[in-house]
Amino acid sequence: MKNNFLLILGAMKCGTTSLFHYLSEHPQISPATNKEPHFFSEDRNLAKGMTWYRSLWDWKPQHIIAMEASTTYTMSPKYPNVPERIAQVKDAEFRFIYIMRHPFKRIESHMRHLLSGGHQKTAEIIEEHLAFSEYAKQLDAYTKIFGKDRIYMLLLEDLTKNPKGELQKICQFLQIDPNFQFQNLQLILNSNKTLNLHPALRKLYKMPAVKSVSRLVPTQFRQKLYKPLSRKNSYEVKLSDRDKAFILQRLQPDLDRLETEYGIDIRSKWEFPIVDF
Repeated sequence: MKNNFLLILGAMKCGTTSLFHYLSEHPQISPATNKEPHFFSEDRNLAKGMTWYRSLWDWKPQHIIAMEASTTYTMSPKYPNVPERIAQVKDAEFRFIYIMRHPFKRIESHMRHLLSGGHQKTAEIIEEHLAFSEYAKQLDAYTKIFGKDRIYMLLLEDLTKNPKGELQKICQFLQIDPNFQFQNLQLILNSNKTLNLHPALRKLYKMPAVKSVSRLVPTQFRQKLYKPLSRKNSYEVKLSDRDKAFILQRLQPDLDRLETEYGIDIRSKWEFPIVDF
C-alpha cells in the first residue's frame, strides 16, 4: 500500500514542474500520473477518497515514495485548511518540499500566467499575487502541524545554479539513494509554454483524454511541440520600480520572518535590502 508521500507544495511559478520531473527520474520515487491532482485542496477531489488518490500512481516494487506536486496546497487563503486535511490521513506519512523564488520574479510570472489564461485583464498587482508570495505565512500553516523537520525548503535560484547538489540534499532528506545520477538537468520546464498556446488548443490540452495521451510523449519532445503551436506574441510583464516598492513594503514583515525564523538567506540570494521594522 502506498503510505509514504512526498508533496511538492509550491510555491506557484517557482519551478515545481522542473523539480517534479527531475525527481521523477529517481528509481525509488513514483511520480503521480497527474502531476497536480489537487486532492487536498479541491473538495470534489477530496470527496473521491484515499482509494482514488492512491490509484494515481503506477507503483513498482522498487518504489519507496509516491510524489505529486499540487501548488494549490500553498495558495491560502484561496484554498484554506489544506494542511489540516492532510493531517487527517492517519495511515500515511507525508514529507514536503516548498520551493521559493525571488518574489518580484514570481509575481511577474504569476501575472503572465493569469493574463495568458484570460483570468486577469490588465497587468496590475492583485491580492492573489501578494498572498501567494508570503512564503513564511504559507509555511506557518504546515510547520504548525507537521513541524519543520518534515519540510524541505529551497530556492529556485539554488536549484538552477546547482541542480545536482540540491537534488542530492533532497534525496538525503527523503532517505533514498543520494548517489543516484540524475540525467536531464538541462531541461527547464515552463508551464507558460502551454499557457501561450492558442486558447482553443489550450482547452483541448486540458481534456483528460488528451492529457493521458500527452503523458506518453517524452517531456523534451512535448515541450518542443509547444513552440509551433503557440501564439507569436506572448504576454510580457515587467514590474515597475513603483510596483516593486509597493510589493516590498507589503512583503517586508514576511521576508523578515523567512530569514529569521526559517533561515532562508534572502539578503544575498535575492539581492534586495531587508530592513528591520
